[in-house]
Amino acid sequence: MQNPRLPPFNAPRTLNVTYARVLVGHVQQVRPELLHLLKAQQLACLAQNDPNDRCTLRDWHALIDAAEALLGTPDLVPELSEQFKPWHAGLMGFTLMTSSTVNELGGLLKRFHHLLNDVFVVDHGVREARFFLRLDAATSEQSHRLARLSFCIWARRLRWLTGQPDMRLDVSFAGPPPADMAPYRRIFGGTVRFDQNDNTLWGDSECAQLPILSQDAASHALLCGQAQKHLEQLSHSADRFIEQLQVVIRTRLDAGKVTLEDVATELHLPPRTLQRRLEESNLNFRLMVDGVRNSQAQHYLSETEMPLVELASAMGFADHASFNRAFKRWTGLSPGAFRRSRATAVI
Repeated sequence: MQNPRLPPFNAPRTLNVTYARVLVGHVQQVRPELLHLLKAQQLACLAQNDPNDRCTLRDWHALIDAAEALLGTPDLVPELSEQFKPWHAGLMGFTLMTSSTVNELGGLLKRFHHLLNDVFVVDHGVREARFFLRLDAATSEQSHRLARLSFCIWARRLRWLTGQPDMRLDVSFAGPPPADMAPYRRIFGGTVRFDQNDNTLWGDSECAQLPILSQDAASHALLCGQAQKHLEQLSHSADRFIEQLQVVIRTRLDAGKVTLEDVATELHLPPRTLQRRLEESNLNFRLMVDGVRNSQAQHYLSETEMPLVELASAMGFADHASFNRAFKRWTGLSPGAFRRSRATAVI
């Protein structure tokens, strides 16, 4: 089965809200008197009830920065990795727990990792007689901190799921080393390198075939099916929002008026909420309107014989000259030249 499409390249990277909840929970456990110093916006994750809710990578980094400053800890990653339990990963965690071997677990991480975050994609396999898990950046927006946290969690989880507390793992990180590398050496037990070309976790060749102690074939099949549905829903949710927004803008353009407030009303959203969702998707309302206008103009020029002056007026331009300038900016051609080129192409 082909994997669902990842979010558009320019969309902000996101994580399951659990990453933020565990962090806030850690502050609450270690220094509860400091919790009120976190901003209300940073505590909003505690009010989210849907296990599939997301937070942006940018907001998560800001939350860790705030927590590290409050606790006086320069690097919270090793401590946080200890707080993550299998159930924190929700459906994904239980799917991994019921798999049969470490190699199958690696395949599941590759298949369903988007449920955890879309910052990285996972690769796994056996190379040079060693089992490996690798994190590749999904876009140019990277996070060395999240790579370290992911591998620290996986190292702890692999030992627990296989009943091998002394499992030795080597790891390479693309980012710079932290001030204190000792916690990382304790977590992995093997060679820990920073400033490398990639983020890769290595285990002995026998590691791939180690059985998962909690494996359950019947439950696993059911969980995989549910995880696939969640993955498809998540992968298409951003696209559905953008498509719905474009439809409303297109309708409003046909009526000759487009404002963010009017579009928000039609979407049954407060204007501020719509603006926030646009920012979260790295979208600009004016540019979206511009893009829909461009598509509409090309459609009308290709499919109708409406005079250019009438078309400019119907699309809300002050005059033909304004329409001409806008269309040249969009396509590099005048409306008339574009229409003639389409007519020639059809012939």
